[in-house]
Amino acid sequence: MNKCKLCGEEKELCRRSHIIPNFMYQDIFDEKNRLHFIKSEKGLIQRQGLRQSGEFESNILCHDCDNKILGKLDRYASLTLYEGNEKILENRITKNGTKYIYSAEIDYTYFKLFLLSILWRASISNRLFFKEVQLGPYEDQIRQMILNNDPGEQMQFPCLIITYLNLKDYPKNLVAQPSRIRKNGGTVYRFLIGGMIYIYYITKSTIPKWLADIAINPNGEMKIVYSPPYYAKKLFNELFGIKT
Repeated sequence: MNKCKLCGEEKELCRRSHIIPNFMYQDIFDEKNRLHFIKSEKGLIQRQGLRQSGEFESNILCHDCDNKILGKLDRYASLTLYEGNEKILENRITKNGTKYIYSAEIDYTYFKLFLLSILWRASISNRLFFKEVQLGPYEDQIRQMILNNDPGEQMQFPCLIITYLNLKDYPKNLVAQPSRIRKNGGTVYRFLIGGMIYIYYITKSTIPKWLADIAINPNGEMKIVYSPPYYAKKLFNELFGIKT
């Protein structure tokens, strides 16, 4: 037996633990039930391909942690965000014309920990697809937050969610390799999954003040911002190596 990377106990480990939950791929399989993956480095496409399933790994999590702790978070996020509960999600627009999806009545603990769990799972993975996600000392801190059901304060490892599903000229059915960038002396990670961009701010120096109005807060409120064309173009060209 090996030690589970979440609880740290020696137990029988799962043969197949998904790093990114499978339900996040549900709308991006093609007609042959395949996924489009893109690996990039320094703004250039290194590899493109098709796969029959998402990224998973064996012998990293015990069955209890995988199914009960992380599985509980995954199920909640699936019901809340990916099945589009009309009581929770509502389209709105700011005075300056910025469009966003407003969400309320979301369980702050469950959803914040779900977001952090994706980042943490990518960091503990040995898969090359996640090689840029290296949390260092923050890895154990986030592990303990997940294990102790502690989401922390709003601006502790906040996540900005942007969608470009409103734009016609950008591919929706792909998953891009997570990327790490340096900003204001700190680290920011970006995940692109099926038209959604998850931006994680790890160090305090990188966190913009305006994020407090957007990232999920303890009251269960959150905004998912519709990407303007210029931002999507910049992100695809410079960070993911995808020419549009």
